[in-house]
Amino acid sequence: MTEKPDKQVERRIFPSKDNQFKPGQSGNPKVPSTSKTQLWRYFTIYMGMSDQQIKTASKKALTQSQQAAMKLVEDVKDGKFPKSSRFVQYCVDRELGKPKEHVQIDSAPTLSAHDCEAIRKILRDNANRN
Repeated sequence: MTEKPDKQVERRIFPSKDNQFKPGQSGNPKVPSTSKTQLWRYFTIYMGMSDQQIKTASKKALTQSQQAAMKLVEDVKDGKFPKSSRFVQYCVDRELGKPKEHVQIDSAPTLSAHDCEAIRKILRDNANRN
């Protein structure tokens, strides 16, 4: 039989109440939110511009994201679309999040009923050993 200590040890909950987030507050409020490049937004704006507007645009005053979008638009308009399209898709996926891809397999099963039963037996044998 074990003896109980004279004084009970007080357990602290970490973080303390003072350091916990207040109701309605989440995340780390001291860290600025991650900014997005808005590449897709700039790309669509520049795609809507005429060739003349693109030529006269001051590229030095643009941010790096805007310059990248402008270069992609120029590549697309010059017929270099296949190379640029993969990069645009990559950037959009990174910025907006990649959509779920659903895969449907319409082929016949490749294992016979005998093969499946043999695999089940091996799995059962391995489970019984452990």
